Amino acid sequence: MREAEPVLVGIDAGTSRIRALAFAPDGRLLAGAAGPTPYRRPAPELAELDAEELFATTVATLGALARRLEEPRRVIGLAVASVGEAGVLLDAEDRPLAPILAWFDPRPAALRADLLDRVSPERFARIAGVTADPILGALKLAWYARSAPEAFARARKWLHLADWLAFRLGGAPATDASLASRTGLLDLRAGRWSEELAARADVPIDLLPEILPTGTRIGALSPEIAASTGLPASAAIAVGGYDHALGLLAVGGDEPGVVVDSMGTAEGLALPLPEPVLDGRLAASGFSQVLIRVDRPRACVLTGLATSGAAIDWACALFARGTSRKTLVAAARAVPPECGGVFFVPHLRFPSPPATEAEARGMFFGLSPDSDAATLFRAVLEGLALDWQRMLVRLCDLLERPLPERMLAIGGGTRIGLLLEIKASLAGRPLAAAAMPEATALGAALAAGIGAGLFSDLVRARAGLRLSFRTIRPDPAWPPERARRHLARYGELVCALAPLQRRAAAWRAEA
Repeated sequence: MREAEPVLVGIDAGTSRIRALAFAPDGRLLAGAAGPTPYRRPAPELAELDAEELFATTVATLGALARRLEEPRRVIGLAVASVGEAGVLLDAEDRPLAPILAWFDPRPAALRADLLDRVSPERFARIAGVTADPILGALKLAWYARSAPEAFARARKWLHLADWLAFRLGGAPATDASLASRTGLLDLRAGRWSEELAARADVPIDLLPEILPTGTRIGALSPEIAASTGLPASAAIAVGGYDHALGLLAVGGDEPGVVVDSMGTAEGLALPLPEPVLDGRLAASGFSQVLIRVDRPRACVLTGLATSGAAIDWACALFARGTSRKTLVAAARAVPPECGGVFFVPHLRFPSPPATEAEARGMFFGLSPDSDAATLFRAVLEGLALDWQRMLVRLCDLLERPLPERMLAIGGGTRIGLLLEIKASLAGRPLAAAAMPEATALGAALAAGIGAGLFSDLVRARAGLRLSFRTIRPDPAWPPERARRHLARYGELVCALAPLQRRAAAWRAEA
Protein backbone atom coordinates (compact mmCIF):
# COMPACT_ATOMS: atom_id res chain seq x y z
CA MET A 1 0.00 0.00 0.00
CA ARG A 2 1.28 3.44 -0.92
CA GLU A 3 1.95 6.17 1.63
CA ALA A 4 -1.29 7.62 3.07
CA GLU A 5 -3.34 5.99 0.32
CA PRO A 6 -7.09 5.90 1.03
CA VAL A 7 -8.86 2.55 0.86
CA LEU A 8 -12.35 1.86 -0.48
CA VAL A 9 -14.42 -1.21 0.41
CA GLY A 10 -16.98 -2.82 -1.84
CA ILE A 11 -19.30 -5.51 -0.48
CA ASP A 12 -20.80 -7.96 -2.96
CA ALA A 13 -23.75 -9.80 -1.39
CA GLY A 14 -24.16 -12.44 -4.07
CA THR A 15 -26.13 -15.60 -4.61
CA SER A 16 -23.36 -17.88 -3.36
CA ARG A 17 -20.94 -15.71 -1.38
CA ILE A 18 -20.73 -12.53 0.66
CA ARG A 19 -17.51 -10.82 -0.42
CA ALA A 20 -15.81 -7.77 1.09
CA LEU A 21 -12.93 -6.40 -0.96
CA ALA A 22 -10.63 -3.45 -0.37
CA PHE A 23 -9.37 -1.39 -3.31
CA ALA A 24 -6.94 1.42 -3.89
CA PRO A 25 -8.38 4.43 -5.75
CA ASP A 26 -6.81 3.15 -9.00
CA GLY A 27 -8.69 -0.14 -8.74
CA ARG A 28 -5.87 -2.29 -7.37
CA LEU A 29 -7.20 -5.09 -5.19
CA LEU A 30 -5.56 -4.79 -1.77
CA ALA A 31 -7.27 -7.52 0.23
CA GLY A 32 -10.44 -9.55 0.36
CA ALA A 33 -12.52 -11.89 2.48
CA ALA A 34 -15.61 -13.96 1.80
CA GLY A 35 -18.13 -16.24 3.45
CA PRO A 36 -20.99 -18.38 2.13
CA THR A 37 -24.39 -16.75 1.79
CA PRO A 38 -26.25 -18.34 4.74
CA TYR A 39 -29.31 -19.90 3.12
CA ARG A 40 -31.88 -22.01 4.89
CA ARG A 41 -33.69 -24.68 2.87
CA PRO A 42 -37.20 -25.25 4.28
CA ALA A 43 -38.02 -27.70 1.46
CA PRO A 44 -36.56 -28.83 -1.89
CA GLU A 45 -36.14 -25.92 -4.34
CA LEU A 46 -37.02 -23.37 -1.63
CA ALA A 47 -34.44 -21.01 -0.16
CA GLU A 48 -34.60 -18.19 2.36
CA LEU A 49 -32.34 -16.09 4.54
CA ASP A 50 -32.54 -14.77 8.07
CA ALA A 51 -31.88 -11.02 7.86
CA GLU A 52 -29.81 -10.83 11.05
CA GLU A 53 -27.81 -13.93 10.11
CA LEU A 54 -27.06 -12.36 6.73
CA PHE A 55 -25.92 -9.19 8.47
CA ALA A 56 -23.77 -11.16 10.95
CA THR A 57 -22.07 -12.96 8.05
CA THR A 58 -21.36 -9.61 6.43
CA VAL A 59 -19.90 -8.15 9.63
CA ALA A 60 -17.71 -11.23 10.12
CA THR A 61 -16.49 -10.89 6.53
CA LEU A 62 -15.67 -7.22 7.07
CA GLY A 63 -13.75 -8.14 10.22
CA ALA A 64 -11.75 -10.74 8.29
CA LEU A 65 -11.01 -8.13 5.62
CA ALA A 66 -9.83 -5.59 8.22
CA ARG A 67 -7.40 -8.13 9.66
CA ARG A 68 -5.87 -8.61 6.21
CA LEU A 69 -5.32 -4.90 5.64
CA GLU A 70 -2.04 -3.35 6.75
CA GLU A 71 -3.81 -0.23 7.99
CA PRO A 72 -7.61 -0.63 8.18
CA ARG A 73 -7.89 2.93 9.53
CA ARG A 74 -7.31 4.12 5.94
CA VAL A 75 -10.71 2.86 4.85
CA ILE A 76 -12.68 6.00 4.01
CA GLY A 77 -15.87 4.50 2.61
CA LEU A 78 -17.87 1.42 1.76
CA ALA A 79 -20.93 0.53 -0.31
CA VAL A 80 -22.90 -2.64 -0.93
CA ALA A 81 -23.95 -4.35 -4.14
CA SER A 82 -26.40 -7.23 -4.01
CA VAL A 83 -28.70 -9.49 -5.96
CA GLY A 84 -31.72 -7.58 -7.09
CA GLU A 85 -34.93 -9.40 -6.25
CA ALA A 86 -34.81 -10.10 -2.52
CA GLY A 87 -35.62 -7.85 0.39
CA VAL A 88 -36.34 -7.45 4.08
CA LEU A 89 -39.65 -6.43 5.64
CA LEU A 90 -39.11 -4.22 8.71
CA ASP A 91 -41.50 -3.10 11.44
CA ALA A 92 -41.75 0.34 13.03
CA GLU A 93 -38.70 -0.43 15.21
CA ASP A 94 -36.71 -1.58 12.16
CA ARG A 95 -36.84 -5.24 13.18
CA PRO A 96 -37.11 -7.93 10.48
CA LEU A 97 -40.59 -9.41 10.33
CA ALA A 98 -40.15 -12.51 8.18
CA PRO A 99 -37.52 -14.61 6.44
CA ILE A 100 -36.04 -13.19 3.24
CA LEU A 101 -37.17 -15.14 0.19
CA ALA A 102 -34.13 -15.81 -2.00
CA TRP A 103 -34.35 -14.11 -5.37
CA PHE A 104 -34.73 -17.53 -7.03
CA ASP A 105 -37.28 -18.98 -4.58
CA PRO A 106 -40.23 -20.09 -6.75
CA ARG A 107 -43.05 -19.51 -4.24
CA PRO A 108 -44.17 -16.09 -5.57
CA ALA A 109 -44.62 -17.55 -9.09
CA ALA A 110 -48.08 -18.80 -8.12
CA LEU A 111 -49.23 -15.16 -7.75
CA ARG A 112 -48.12 -14.07 -11.22
CA ALA A 113 -51.49 -14.70 -12.87
CA ASP A 114 -53.31 -12.66 -10.22
CA LEU A 115 -50.94 -9.73 -10.75
CA LEU A 116 -51.44 -9.89 -14.51
CA ASP A 117 -55.19 -9.66 -13.94
CA ARG A 118 -54.53 -6.29 -12.28
CA VAL A 119 -51.92 -4.91 -14.67
CA SER A 120 -51.29 -6.25 -18.15
CA PRO A 121 -47.85 -7.22 -19.45
CA GLU A 122 -48.12 -4.34 -21.91
CA ARG A 123 -48.74 -1.83 -19.10
CA PHE A 124 -45.82 -3.25 -17.13
CA ALA A 125 -43.58 -2.75 -20.14
CA ARG A 126 -44.72 0.81 -20.81
CA ILE A 127 -44.18 1.97 -17.23
CA ALA A 128 -41.49 -0.22 -15.67
CA GLY A 129 -39.80 -1.63 -18.76
CA VAL A 130 -39.92 -5.17 -17.36
CA THR A 131 -41.66 -8.45 -17.95
CA ALA A 132 -43.94 -9.83 -15.25
CA ASP A 133 -41.13 -12.03 -14.04
CA PRO A 134 -41.97 -14.30 -11.06
CA ILE A 135 -38.85 -13.13 -9.22
CA LEU A 136 -39.78 -9.42 -9.16
CA GLY A 137 -39.97 -7.60 -5.84
CA ALA A 138 -43.66 -6.81 -6.44
CA LEU A 139 -44.45 -10.52 -6.42
CA LYS A 140 -42.27 -11.09 -3.35
CA LEU A 141 -44.34 -8.47 -1.55
CA ALA A 142 -47.57 -10.05 -2.82
CA TRP A 143 -46.38 -13.38 -1.41
CA TYR A 144 -45.75 -11.83 2.02
CA ALA A 145 -49.20 -10.22 1.95
CA ARG A 146 -50.77 -13.58 1.14
CA SER A 147 -48.61 -15.96 3.19
CA ALA A 148 -47.58 -13.79 6.15
CA PRO A 149 -50.46 -11.29 6.45
CA GLU A 150 -49.81 -10.34 10.08
CA ALA A 151 -46.16 -9.53 9.35
CA PHE A 152 -47.09 -7.65 6.19
CA ALA A 153 -49.67 -5.57 8.09
CA ARG A 154 -46.97 -4.52 10.58
CA ALA A 155 -44.40 -3.72 7.88
CA ARG A 156 -43.16 -0.15 7.59
CA LYS A 157 -40.15 -0.60 5.29
CA TRP A 158 -39.00 -2.88 2.48
CA LEU A 159 -35.26 -2.84 1.84
CA HIS A 160 -33.32 -4.78 -0.78
CA LEU A 161 -30.40 -6.82 0.53
CA ALA A 162 -27.85 -4.11 -0.32
CA ASP A 163 -30.09 -1.48 1.28
CA TRP A 164 -30.58 -3.58 4.42
CA LEU A 165 -26.87 -4.22 4.89
CA ALA A 166 -25.97 -0.55 4.35
CA PHE A 167 -28.74 0.46 6.78
CA ARG A 168 -27.55 -1.94 9.48
CA LEU A 169 -23.95 -0.84 9.03
CA GLY A 170 -24.94 2.72 9.88
CA GLY A 171 -26.60 4.24 6.82
CA ALA A 172 -30.06 5.66 6.27
CA PRO A 173 -32.80 3.50 4.69
CA ALA A 174 -32.56 4.12 0.93
CA THR A 175 -32.21 2.32 -2.37
CA ASP A 176 -30.98 3.16 -5.86
CA ALA A 177 -32.62 3.08 -9.29
CA SER A 178 -31.00 -0.19 -10.39
CA LEU A 179 -32.41 -2.15 -7.46
CA ALA A 180 -35.73 -0.33 -7.72
CA SER A 181 -35.88 -1.46 -11.36
CA ARG A 182 -36.04 -5.07 -10.19
CA THR A 183 -39.26 -4.61 -8.24
CA GLY A 184 -41.57 -3.98 -11.19
CA LEU A 185 -42.76 -0.86 -9.36
CA LEU A 186 -40.41 1.76 -10.81
CA ASP A 187 -41.48 4.29 -13.42
CA LEU A 188 -38.45 3.78 -15.63
CA ARG A 189 -38.75 7.05 -17.54
CA ALA A 190 -39.38 9.23 -14.48
CA GLY A 191 -36.95 7.40 -12.19
CA ARG A 192 -39.42 7.28 -9.28
CA TRP A 193 -41.87 4.81 -7.79
CA SER A 194 -45.00 4.33 -9.87
CA GLU A 195 -48.10 5.05 -7.81
CA GLU A 196 -50.19 3.25 -10.44
CA LEU A 197 -48.17 0.03 -10.35
CA ALA A 198 -47.91 0.08 -6.56
CA ALA A 199 -51.69 0.48 -6.26
CA ARG A 200 -52.42 -2.30 -8.74
CA ALA A 201 -49.99 -4.61 -6.92
CA ASP A 202 -51.53 -3.69 -3.52
CA VAL A 203 -48.17 -2.43 -2.27
CA PRO A 204 -48.35 0.60 0.07
CA ILE A 205 -46.06 3.09 -1.63
CA ASP A 206 -44.74 4.41 1.70
CA LEU A 207 -43.31 0.92 2.28
CA LEU A 208 -40.79 1.59 -0.50
CA PRO A 209 -37.54 3.39 0.35
CA GLU A 210 -36.31 6.67 -1.02
CA ILE A 211 -34.50 6.29 -4.34
CA LEU A 212 -31.12 8.06 -4.33
CA PRO A 213 -28.26 8.15 -6.84
CA THR A 214 -25.65 5.44 -6.45
CA GLY A 215 -22.75 6.91 -4.50
CA THR A 216 -24.90 9.18 -2.30
CA ARG A 217 -23.54 9.36 1.25
CA ILE A 218 -26.19 8.03 3.65
CA GLY A 219 -24.21 7.80 6.88
CA ALA A 220 -21.05 6.45 8.47
CA LEU A 221 -20.06 3.12 9.98
CA SER A 222 -21.72 2.76 13.36
CA PRO A 223 -19.39 2.80 16.39
CA GLU A 224 -20.53 -0.72 17.35
CA ILE A 225 -19.70 -2.17 13.92
CA ALA A 226 -16.45 -0.23 13.80
CA ALA A 227 -15.43 -1.71 17.15
CA SER A 228 -16.33 -5.27 16.15
CA THR A 229 -14.66 -5.16 12.72
CA GLY A 230 -11.63 -2.96 13.29
CA LEU A 231 -12.70 -0.51 10.58
CA PRO A 232 -12.90 3.21 11.37
CA ALA A 233 -16.20 4.76 12.44
CA SER A 234 -15.37 7.67 10.13
CA ALA A 235 -15.84 5.48 7.02
CA ALA A 236 -18.66 6.82 4.89
CA ILE A 237 -21.52 4.55 3.82
CA ALA A 238 -22.80 5.20 0.32
CA VAL A 239 -25.76 3.96 -1.68
CA GLY A 240 -24.77 0.88 -3.68
CA GLY A 241 -26.94 -1.00 -6.15
CA TYR A 242 -27.74 -4.07 -8.22
CA ASP A 243 -24.70 -6.33 -8.56
CA HIS A 244 -24.69 -6.65 -12.36
CA ALA A 245 -25.29 -2.90 -12.74
CA LEU A 246 -22.36 -1.90 -10.53
CA GLY A 247 -20.13 -4.41 -12.29
CA LEU A 248 -20.80 -2.93 -15.70
CA LEU A 249 -20.22 0.61 -14.40
CA ALA A 250 -16.79 -0.40 -13.10
CA VAL A 251 -15.58 -1.53 -16.54
CA GLY A 252 -17.27 1.09 -18.71
CA GLY A 253 -20.07 -1.21 -19.83
CA ASP A 254 -22.45 1.74 -20.09
CA GLU A 255 -20.59 3.06 -23.15
CA PRO A 256 -22.09 2.72 -26.67
CA GLY A 257 -20.98 -0.29 -28.68
CA VAL A 258 -20.26 -2.43 -25.61
CA VAL A 259 -22.03 -5.47 -24.19
CA VAL A 260 -21.07 -6.87 -20.78
CA ASP A 261 -21.28 -10.52 -19.80
CA SER A 262 -21.45 -10.61 -16.00
CA MET A 263 -20.57 -14.21 -15.17
CA GLY A 264 -21.56 -15.25 -11.68
CA THR A 265 -23.85 -17.86 -10.12
CA ALA A 266 -26.43 -16.20 -12.32
CA GLU A 267 -25.23 -14.50 -15.48
CA GLY A 268 -26.14 -11.05 -16.71
CA LEU A 269 -26.24 -9.58 -20.19
CA ALA A 270 -26.02 -5.80 -20.05
CA LEU A 271 -26.51 -3.68 -23.16
CA PRO A 272 -26.62 0.13 -22.81
CA LEU A 273 -29.45 2.09 -24.36
CA PRO A 274 -29.56 5.79 -25.30
CA GLU A 275 -32.93 5.92 -23.51
CA PRO A 276 -35.51 3.46 -22.15
CA VAL A 277 -37.49 1.48 -24.74
CA LEU A 278 -41.07 1.49 -23.47
CA ASP A 279 -43.05 0.38 -26.53
CA GLY A 280 -43.33 -3.21 -25.31
CA ARG A 281 -41.22 -4.98 -27.96
CA LEU A 282 -38.44 -5.93 -25.56
CA ALA A 283 -40.72 -7.13 -22.78
CA ALA A 284 -42.75 -9.22 -25.25
CA SER A 285 -39.62 -11.34 -25.79
CA GLY A 286 -38.79 -11.51 -22.09
CA PHE A 287 -36.23 -8.70 -21.91
CA SER A 288 -36.22 -6.28 -18.97
CA GLN A 289 -34.56 -2.93 -18.55
CA VAL A 290 -32.75 -1.32 -15.66
CA LEU A 291 -32.21 2.32 -14.81
CA ILE A 292 -28.83 3.21 -13.30
CA ARG A 293 -28.26 6.65 -11.88
CA VAL A 294 -24.99 7.97 -10.54
CA ASP A 295 -24.21 11.45 -11.86
CA ARG A 296 -26.74 10.99 -14.67
CA PRO A 297 -29.38 8.38 -15.55
CA ARG A 298 -28.29 5.44 -17.72
CA ALA A 299 -30.71 2.93 -19.18
CA CYS A 300 -29.72 -0.58 -20.20
CA VAL A 301 -31.18 -3.94 -20.98
CA LEU A 302 -30.04 -6.18 -18.16
CA THR A 303 -31.17 -9.75 -18.56
CA GLY A 304 -29.50 -13.11 -18.39
CA LEU A 305 -29.34 -16.73 -17.28
CA ALA A 306 -30.72 -17.59 -13.87
CA THR A 307 -28.37 -20.58 -13.55
CA SER A 308 -24.95 -20.14 -15.12
CA GLY A 309 -22.24 -20.62 -12.51
CA ALA A 310 -24.88 -22.61 -10.64
CA ALA A 311 -25.19 -24.96 -13.64
CA ILE A 312 -21.43 -25.41 -13.74
CA ASP A 313 -21.34 -26.20 -10.02
CA TRP A 314 -24.19 -28.68 -10.50
CA ALA A 315 -22.42 -30.37 -13.41
CA CYS A 316 -19.14 -30.58 -11.51
CA ALA A 317 -20.90 -32.20 -8.57
CA LEU A 318 -22.26 -34.83 -10.95
CA PHE A 319 -19.27 -35.41 -13.23
CA ALA A 320 -16.16 -34.49 -11.25
CA ARG A 321 -16.49 -37.05 -8.48
CA GLY A 322 -13.05 -38.28 -7.55
CA THR A 323 -11.35 -35.60 -9.65
CA SER A 324 -11.01 -31.81 -9.75
CA ARG A 325 -12.85 -29.16 -11.73
CA LYS A 326 -9.58 -28.36 -13.47
CA THR A 327 -9.25 -31.96 -14.64
CA LEU A 328 -12.86 -31.99 -15.86
CA VAL A 329 -12.37 -28.77 -17.82
CA ALA A 330 -9.20 -30.20 -19.40
CA ALA A 331 -11.10 -33.33 -20.45
CA ALA A 332 -13.91 -31.20 -21.91
CA ARG A 333 -11.37 -29.20 -23.92
CA ALA A 334 -10.43 -32.41 -25.76
CA VAL A 335 -14.06 -32.91 -26.86
CA PRO A 336 -14.68 -31.51 -30.38
CA PRO A 337 -17.06 -28.55 -30.75
CA GLU A 338 -20.77 -29.43 -30.85
CA CYS A 339 -20.20 -32.42 -28.54
CA GLY A 340 -21.19 -35.03 -31.10
CA GLY A 341 -24.70 -33.58 -31.31
CA VAL A 342 -25.35 -33.32 -27.57
CA PHE A 343 -27.11 -30.13 -26.45
CA PHE A 344 -27.72 -28.81 -22.96
CA VAL A 345 -30.50 -26.31 -22.19
CA PRO A 346 -29.36 -24.50 -19.01
CA HIS A 347 -32.81 -23.49 -17.70
CA LEU A 348 -32.42 -25.18 -14.33
CA ARG A 349 -34.51 -22.57 -12.49
CA PHE A 350 -36.10 -20.16 -14.96
CA PRO A 351 -35.99 -19.68 -18.74
CA SER A 352 -33.78 -17.12 -20.44
CA PRO A 353 -35.11 -14.62 -22.99
CA PRO A 354 -36.37 -14.86 -25.65
CA ALA A 355 -38.01 -17.95 -24.08
CA THR A 356 -41.10 -16.67 -22.26
CA GLU A 357 -42.42 -19.72 -20.37
CA ALA A 358 -42.92 -18.75 -16.74
CA GLU A 359 -41.51 -22.13 -15.70
CA ALA A 360 -38.84 -24.16 -17.42
CA ARG A 361 -36.47 -27.02 -16.75
CA GLY A 362 -33.05 -27.81 -18.11
CA MET A 363 -32.29 -30.85 -20.23
CA PHE A 364 -29.71 -32.78 -22.20
CA PHE A 365 -30.69 -33.67 -25.76
CA GLY A 366 -28.98 -36.00 -28.21
CA LEU A 367 -27.43 -38.46 -25.76
CA SER A 368 -25.78 -41.64 -26.99
CA PRO A 369 -23.62 -44.40 -25.45
CA ASP A 370 -20.61 -42.23 -26.32
CA SER A 371 -21.80 -39.34 -24.13
CA ASP A 372 -19.22 -39.51 -21.35
CA ALA A 373 -18.65 -37.05 -18.49
CA ALA A 374 -16.29 -34.85 -20.52
CA THR A 375 -18.81 -34.63 -23.37
CA LEU A 376 -21.66 -33.75 -21.05
CA PHE A 377 -19.61 -31.14 -19.19
CA ARG A 378 -18.57 -29.50 -22.45
CA ALA A 379 -22.24 -29.58 -23.49
CA VAL A 380 -23.07 -27.64 -20.32
CA LEU A 381 -20.46 -25.00 -21.19
CA GLU A 382 -21.69 -24.82 -24.78
CA GLY A 383 -25.30 -24.60 -23.60
CA LEU A 384 -24.49 -21.59 -21.41
CA ALA A 385 -22.66 -19.89 -24.28
CA LEU A 386 -25.41 -20.72 -26.80
CA ASP A 387 -28.14 -19.40 -24.50
CA TRP A 388 -26.25 -16.15 -23.90
CA GLN A 389 -25.46 -15.59 -27.58
CA ARG A 390 -29.04 -16.35 -28.58
CA MET A 391 -30.21 -13.68 -26.14
CA LEU A 392 -27.81 -11.12 -27.59
CA VAL A 393 -28.71 -11.81 -31.22
CA ARG A 394 -32.45 -11.61 -30.53
CA LEU A 395 -32.03 -8.45 -28.49
CA CYS A 396 -30.07 -6.69 -31.23
CA ASP A 397 -32.65 -7.80 -33.80
CA LEU A 398 -35.42 -6.25 -31.71
CA LEU A 399 -33.45 -3.02 -31.35
CA GLU A 400 -32.60 -3.04 -35.08
CA ARG A 401 -28.92 -2.56 -34.39
CA PRO A 402 -25.80 -4.57 -35.15
CA LEU A 403 -24.09 -6.78 -32.64
CA PRO A 404 -21.89 -4.73 -30.27
CA GLU A 405 -18.32 -4.11 -31.36
CA ARG A 406 -16.87 -4.96 -27.94
CA MET A 407 -17.70 -7.85 -25.64
CA LEU A 408 -16.50 -7.52 -22.03
CA ALA A 409 -16.67 -10.34 -19.51
CA ILE A 410 -16.51 -9.89 -15.75
CA GLY A 411 -17.13 -12.09 -12.71
CA GLY A 412 -15.95 -15.40 -11.35
CA GLY A 413 -17.00 -17.32 -14.45
CA THR A 414 -14.16 -15.69 -16.39
CA ARG A 415 -11.78 -18.07 -14.64
CA ILE A 416 -12.98 -20.90 -16.93
CA GLY A 417 -10.97 -20.23 -20.08
CA LEU A 418 -12.73 -22.88 -22.15
CA LEU A 419 -16.11 -21.25 -21.56
CA LEU A 420 -14.71 -17.90 -22.71
CA GLU A 421 -13.28 -19.51 -25.85
CA ILE A 422 -16.65 -21.05 -26.69
CA LYS A 423 -18.35 -17.68 -26.18
CA ALA A 424 -15.84 -15.91 -28.43
CA SER A 425 -16.26 -18.62 -31.09
CA LEU A 426 -20.05 -18.34 -31.11
CA ALA A 427 -19.84 -14.55 -31.30
CA GLY A 428 -17.23 -14.71 -34.06
CA ARG A 429 -15.15 -12.01 -32.44
CA PRO A 430 -12.64 -11.55 -29.60
CA LEU A 431 -13.89 -11.27 -26.04
CA ALA A 432 -12.11 -9.12 -23.44
CA ALA A 433 -12.15 -10.61 -19.94
CA ALA A 434 -11.31 -8.45 -16.94
CA ALA A 435 -8.07 -9.65 -15.37
CA MET A 436 -9.52 -8.79 -11.95
CA PRO A 437 -12.89 -10.60 -11.99
CA GLU A 438 -14.43 -8.83 -8.98
CA ALA A 439 -15.93 -5.96 -10.96
CA THR A 440 -19.12 -5.89 -8.88
CA ALA A 441 -17.21 -5.19 -5.68
CA LEU A 442 -15.07 -2.65 -7.53
CA GLY A 443 -18.21 -0.85 -8.71
CA ALA A 444 -19.43 -0.72 -5.11
CA ALA A 445 -16.02 0.61 -4.05
CA LEU A 446 -16.25 3.39 -6.65
CA ALA A 447 -19.67 4.29 -5.23
CA ALA A 448 -18.02 4.37 -1.79
CA GLY A 449 -15.37 6.73 -3.15
CA ILE A 450 -18.04 9.11 -4.43
CA GLY A 451 -19.87 8.95 -1.11
CA ALA A 452 -16.65 9.63 0.80
CA GLY A 453 -15.89 12.67 -1.36
CA LEU A 454 -12.78 11.14 -2.93
CA PHE A 455 -14.38 11.39 -6.40
CA SER A 456 -16.78 14.09 -7.49
CA ASP A 457 -18.55 11.83 -10.00
CA LEU A 458 -18.33 8.52 -11.86
CA VAL A 459 -16.25 9.97 -14.69
CA ARG A 460 -13.50 10.98 -12.29
CA ALA A 461 -13.83 7.74 -10.34
CA ARG A 462 -13.18 5.71 -13.49
CA ALA A 463 -10.54 8.05 -14.90
CA GLY A 464 -7.87 6.83 -12.49
CA LEU A 465 -8.58 3.10 -12.84
CA ARG A 466 -5.83 0.89 -14.17
CA LEU A 467 -7.86 -2.06 -15.38
CA SER A 468 -6.43 -4.75 -17.59
CA PHE A 469 -8.18 -7.26 -19.82
CA ARG A 470 -7.04 -10.45 -21.48
CA THR A 471 -8.21 -11.13 -25.01
CA ILE A 472 -9.82 -14.47 -25.85
CA ARG A 473 -10.08 -15.22 -29.56
CA PRO A 474 -12.43 -17.61 -31.38
CA ASP A 475 -11.34 -21.22 -31.77
CA PRO A 476 -10.17 -21.78 -35.39
CA ALA A 477 -11.85 -25.20 -35.26
CA TRP A 478 -15.17 -23.37 -35.01
CA PRO A 479 -15.43 -21.06 -38.05
CA PRO A 480 -18.23 -18.46 -38.20
CA GLU A 481 -20.53 -20.46 -40.47
CA ARG A 482 -20.32 -23.50 -38.21
CA ALA A 483 -21.01 -21.34 -35.15
CA ARG A 484 -24.04 -19.70 -36.79
CA ARG A 485 -25.44 -23.10 -37.79
CA HIS A 486 -25.01 -24.51 -34.30
CA LEU A 487 -26.66 -21.44 -32.74
CA ALA A 488 -29.62 -21.79 -35.11
CA ARG A 489 -30.01 -25.45 -34.19
CA TYR A 490 -29.97 -24.60 -30.49
CA GLY A 491 -32.68 -21.98 -31.04
CA GLU A 492 -34.76 -24.48 -32.96
CA LEU A 493 -34.45 -26.96 -30.09
CA VAL A 494 -35.49 -24.43 -27.43
CA CYS A 495 -38.51 -23.35 -29.49
CA ALA A 496 -39.55 -26.96 -30.09
CA LEU A 497 -39.35 -27.62 -26.35
CA ALA A 498 -41.68 -24.74 -25.42
CA PRO A 499 -44.98 -26.71 -25.63
CA LEU A 500 -43.44 -29.59 -23.67
CA GLN A 501 -42.17 -27.16 -21.02
CA ARG A 502 -45.70 -25.84 -20.57
CA ARG A 503 -47.10 -29.37 -20.29
CA ALA A 504 -44.40 -30.37 -17.81
CA ALA A 505 -45.22 -27.31 -15.68
CA ALA A 506 -48.85 -28.46 -15.58
CA TRP A 507 -47.74 -31.99 -14.61
CA ARG A 508 -45.69 -30.57 -11.71
CA ALA A 509 -48.68 -28.52 -10.57
CA GLU A 510 -50.80 -31.68 -10.46
CA ALA A 511 -48.22 -33.66 -8.49
